[in-house]
Amino acid sequence: MGKDQENEIDRESPKPSIFEFTPDMSVGNETIDSDHKAFFDLSKLLSETLQTGERGMVVLSSLAILEEYVDGHFHREEKAMRKVNYSNLAEHRLKHNQFRARIKAISEVYRQGTTSAADDLPPLVIHWLRSHIANEDQRYKRWINSSAVDDRPLVYLAMEAEHRN
Repeated sequence: MGKDQENEIDRESPKPSIFEFTPDMSVGNETIDSDHKAFFDLSKLLSETLQTGERGMVVLSSLAILEEYVDGHFHREEKAMRKVNYSNLAEHRLKHNQFRARIKAISEVYRQGTTSAADDLPPLVIHWLRSHIANEDQRYKRWINSSAVDDRPLVYLAMEAEHRN
């Protein structure tokens, strides 16, 4: 293939959006991968909403959904890790707790009236998620199997996590 043909292919191949879950991010578990995809979708929705200038109930609802999703997904992962005696669970959980605290802090600042605080969320979530999946979640990939993962809806797992804390 000549140089011109390679350049032609490069120009024709669409680059994935920053809000897109790509196959290389897969942890090999459909349920967890679906959760990760939903995080990207939520971030995209929040970003698009904020770009319209919306600063009302739609953003508040998006923040509540994001917080619930964080709680449910992290509970699902940590529960699976406990089930298989994952050796890095404590370290992984610490990273989850730090991120959860950042999300809750930004949401609280928004609820108190600093509506510009929400502008930080989409890039924060995307950057953290991409880094976390690549550097942390990929490490448990060989440990987790489908029988270890609780595939109940995240809203249920979020409530379970809330009662556990």
